[in-house]
Amino acid sequence: MPRTFPKTLALLLVLALVAACNRQKEAPGTPGGGSPEDATRESLQLLRDGKFDLFWKHALPPADFATLRADWPRRNAANEPMSDEDRAKFENGVKRLTEPDAEKKLFADLRPTLVRFDRDYKDQMPLIAGIGQSMALTAIDQAKDLTLSQKRQLREAVNIVGPWAQTVSWGDQAKAKQAIATVVDTARQAHLSTPDALHAMNFEQSMATWSTAWLGFKRLLDVYGLSIDKTFDSVSIDTLERGGGSAHVKITYTLLDKPIQTDATMVLLDGRWYDSDLLQRVRDEHARLAPPAPATSVPARPGTAATPAAPVADARAP
Repeated sequence: MPRTFPKTLALLLVLALVAACNRQKEAPGTPGGGSPEDATRESLQLLRDGKFDLFWKHALPPADFATLRADWPRRNAANEPMSDEDRAKFENGVKRLTEPDAEKKLFADLRPTLVRFDRDYKDQMPLIAGIGQSMALTAIDQAKDLTLSQKRQLREAVNIVGPWAQTVSWGDQAKAKQAIATVVDTARQAHLSTPDALHAMNFEQSMATWSTAWLGFKRLLDVYGLSIDKTFDSVSIDTLERGGGSAHVKITYTLLDKPIQTDATMVLLDGRWYDSDLLQRVRDEHARLAPPAPATSVPARPGTAATPAAPVADARAP
């Protein structure tokens, strides 16, 4: 087992949680929210419960939600063709996780590593944790698709998870059995088969698979004493500014009983509140995925040009 594996894994899992906490929410099946606080609170509840289909329906105006679903086959497609070797590794991994007695077989393979970890690396956890923490902070600093606010809260999360990871009994065989059982159960419920089938899923199928993976992920962290539900349930939302069809909200939550703050800009569209950054990202991705307009033989009149879609900031009508 690489020295940084347990620590780095824990950090990556928590980064996924905190990234999710940046999004907004609303009442199941209803787009937007009646107030900035309600929209944010309901979105987080949907994320907590793994109701990703309802989250997107709530987090986007109806037209943008319809666009997201229509775009999904292109979003979900593999960016690059998978090699035969990688495809075989994927399918072999799925087979190992879902075959009869997978739990016993996987634990038998893992047990020598657990024993070696406890013998050789347990006392080095402060060093291992420090290396993993440094790697995670560097990755956050270099990330180009994160805002300054997102980077700030991710750094806070990493600095909270670091000391926690030093206290976790990564070599505990009983916990390892629980973790393996959780991973195996999740893989079976996800009904994974081949990479091609995974990329061919429609929106509803993808959301169901995401939900299964997310709920399994939460159970996995519970084994080691990190409750994601507790973090989501600790959220408090306050509106700092509101006017002109937009609002600035502060989101406070606890991770391992340590407080973290972030903020979000909400925009009011057709009487409902939406996360401005999330909405803009979805629209930007649609623009990237949209097929090029067909060529026309009719030249444009001098001094005219196609009118681009208005950015979210321009749509903040009161």
